Amino acid sequence: MNSLKNIPLFKNLSLPKLELVANKVKVETFNDKEKVIIEGEQGTKLYILKTGKAEIYVKGNYIRTLNEKEYFGERSLFYKEPRSATVIAEGALDVFVLEQDDLQLIFEKKLKDYLIHRLSLQDETVQLSDLDYVKELGAGNFGAVCLVRSKKTKNYYAIKAISKGQIECDKLIVNIDMEKGILLKIDHPFIVKLVKCLKSKKHLLFLMEYVRGKELWEVIREIGLLNKYQTQFYGGSIMMALDYLHERKIIYRDIKPENILVCETVK
Repeated sequence: MNSLKNIPLFKNLSLPKLELVANKVKVETFNDKEKVIIEGEQGTKLYILKTGKAEIYVKGNYIRTLNEKEYFGERSLFYKEPRSATVIAEGALDVFVLEQDDLQLIFEKKLKDYLIHRLSLQDETVQLSDLDYVKELGAGNFGAVCLVRSKKTKNYYAIKAISKGQIECDKLIVNIDMEKGILLKIDHPFIVKLVKCLKSKKHLLFLMEYVRGKELWEVIREIGLLNKYQTQFYGGSIMMALDYLHERKIIYRDIKPENILVCETVK
């Protein structure tokens, strides 16, 4: 129970449902370099890392490293598809395992909707030709950010265009590669997700999760001085995202209200 309470996926479950998870969950152990799941196989289990790390590979290419409390295997459960990736233990690994039938007993609508939304951000088949331009969202130091919509899935994305000429002129190749590498390796509900990178003749394009809302800077201007509850809420949310990054030895050095997005559904 104590271990499960510390896993973000289960934090907001009611006590009876958390007890149900504790009774249903099993623990499996894997040795270094042992495959936990294999791409193309059928799957009926959800895995949550208890201790250790695991690496994700798609078509033999390294994607990212999973750390304690992160999960994998959910796509096969919702879409009844073969496993979309191979997951390999990095050192000794212990994982919590839940069977598909047991998951149906504990999934509340909000949790299920959240998981399906996160799955939509893992669609690496998206190509530039699949996207319809909707409108410009804003302009940054290195290019415009636009709202686009997938013709196939109807999902919305934000796409950031960076001029290849400017990258070469300002010698930003190392910086861009570092940003891309970090964003592809992280996955947290409070950090905007990079879906994939695309290219056109003149631009490098970052296809990102679209967060409908406003910058925290705009929110503060509208509502004025934050009260104690608002300060704790926004501050706590930011700290949870930073804690996730620091656990992975990543430091974000540009924290300011202009770089914090507030979702429009926040109460």
